[in-house]
Amino acid sequence: MNSTFMGLEIGKRGLMTHQQALHVTGHNISNAENKEYSRQRVTITAMDPLYVPALNRANSPGNIGQGSVVASVERIRDSFIDDRIVTEKNTMGFWKTRNDFLYQIEMVYNEPTDQAIRTRLDEMWKAWEELSKYPEERSTREVVKEKAVNLTNEVKHVYSQLYELRQNANLQIAHRVDMVNMYARDIRDLNERILKAEALGDNPNDLKDKRDALIEKLSDIVDISVGRSDKDELIVYIGGENLVQGEIIRPLKVVMDPDNNGFFKVVWKDTDRDITIRGGELAGLIDIRDNVLRQNINSVNAFAVNLVDMTNEVHRDGFGRRNETNVDFFRHMAISDNPDGNFDLNNDGVNDITAIFKVAGNNKIDASAAIGITGTLTFVRNDETEAPAQIDYNASDTVLSVIKKMNDARMGVVAYVDHNSQLALKATIAGDTDKKNFMIRHLEDSGQFLVGFAGILKQSGAQGAFDYRRVNDIAKFLPQREHITVTPKFNPASHMAVSEAIMSDVDRISAAQGRDIGGTGDFNKSNGIGDGTNALRIARIRYKDAMVDNNTTFNDFYTSLISRLGAQGQEAKDRVNNQETLLKNLTNLRESVSGINLDEEMSNMIAFQHGYNAAARVINTMDRMLETILKLGA
Repeated sequence: MNSTFMGLEIGKRGLMTHQQALHVTGHNISNAENKEYSRQRVTITAMDPLYVPALNRANSPGNIGQGSVVASVERIRDSFIDDRIVTEKNTMGFWKTRNDFLYQIEMVYNEPTDQAIRTRLDEMWKAWEELSKYPEERSTREVVKEKAVNLTNEVKHVYSQLYELRQNANLQIAHRVDMVNMYARDIRDLNERILKAEALGDNPNDLKDKRDALIEKLSDIVDISVGRSDKDELIVYIGGENLVQGEIIRPLKVVMDPDNNGFFKVVWKDTDRDITIRGGELAGLIDIRDNVLRQNINSVNAFAVNLVDMTNEVHRDGFGRRNETNVDFFRHMAISDNPDGNFDLNNDGVNDITAIFKVAGNNKIDASAAIGITGTLTFVRNDETEAPAQIDYNASDTVLSVIKKMNDARMGVVAYVDHNSQLALKATIAGDTDKKNFMIRHLEDSGQFLVGFAGILKQSGAQGAFDYRRVNDIAKFLPQREHITVTPKFNPASHMAVSEAIMSDVDRISAAQGRDIGGTGDFNKSNGIGDGTNALRIARIRYKDAMVDNNTTFNDFYTSLISRLGAQGQEAKDRVNNQETLLKNLTNLRESVSGINLDEEMSNMIAFQHGYNAAARVINTMDRMLETILKLGA
């Protein structure tokens, strides 16, 4: 038969059940403003009924109820929404980082203002035009020098700011890797604590909330995915490989990459293998450092080296106030101290290449006339493959059509006809490593276009080909040494400056053009101090397609650079706004599932309080009944 005290036990269980329910409700209310907290819910079930399956069991109804019990305290969470938020935060981290850096790059260029490269460039062109009108006045020469100095200072300033941003991005990559490792260790520790708690039959809901919060923070930094299929092991993946697996962690580290100017690359600490990173702040930083900032730095370098070269090319043919000629206006710092361009590229102490930036032919040519010869030009592409690239020419081609074929091929060498009607070839930005910027890699002609026609190579065929992978290969060129320019020092924008000769004496600015005396084919006699023709030729460079690989003028090239940056910045801003909206909607959706509704919690609290009070009254009633029975016995 039922125990006399069974009613007291039922009441006690009711008290305990509703007391725990009140505790959970209070826990929910106290975490109402905690964004990392998930609402918890008490699951109340009936206690197993009292039933003794025996032959001597009392002849009374069985399965007598024994009250209520808290079966579990559930965490209300939708893992599908969580995984969506993790994925979108990967994307958000990438675009937010990109947007922040693009904004800083825009501030570096400082456009449009009076303290910008474009303004300084326009002022220099105007100064040359003014000098062409008043070449005999020293004051106009001083203005040319100062405007050029202002331009070079601005170019160097922009370069230094861009380089500092690249260094900053590099340091932030190392910092983000440290954060990834820190979050991974914390997730691993929580996995261990959660597993132990669950082994004891507990529901460690608060620990799971902390773990999910860490996973979201980690997803901001790197593109992760979460494996939840194994109830005993939560797995965090990067690029399909385990970062955290239950209680095991595989940390990351950064190492210097000699193929990328010593910048950091991210690898697995245990194997030193590269990691595929496609999203998050880490991917954004790598993209900004290795693509956006590298592209901008190389664009400024290309702008500087071509402006220096084109100006010097014309300036050297002119004459100063004291009839001096062959003077550089801008300083050209060669990559090698060797006048033949021999250089140690792999830093082993031995010269291993011939670094040539530009070579111009000896022969004057009619660019619009048919060349009347056939053959094949062979180049080497300026990328990792260094694959041969060939261009055929035939008798009906003109110099301009052959030049167009060369420039359209995008092989790393561009061609143009210079101010002296001579064919000139220039190297461009490298596609593989910055160390090989502005290096002509291979020139070969099976016929006579680069040989007898243009006067660049001495000999046709493979035996007469120039190849940068050999030292002393400058000997393959036919031109005089002044027609050959050695590759500039790394990052020429960083050391762009007016030459020391001009800085010390503005009278050496070559404003006057010369004339050919004696039929030597060269300008060997100045037109006099009152001639400003050469200054005007330099001023007119602004209207030429001097950036040959882009077929634009210097001003247009710089304008397109700024326009490209503006378009990239606008795209990043739009992406960030879109992601913010998407994440806000997903967060609201999660809040509707896991968030705390204070009105609902207050209703639950009242209900549980009434339940608690009712259970207490049951105990009180049973106590009175027992008291009555006890009095009867007295």
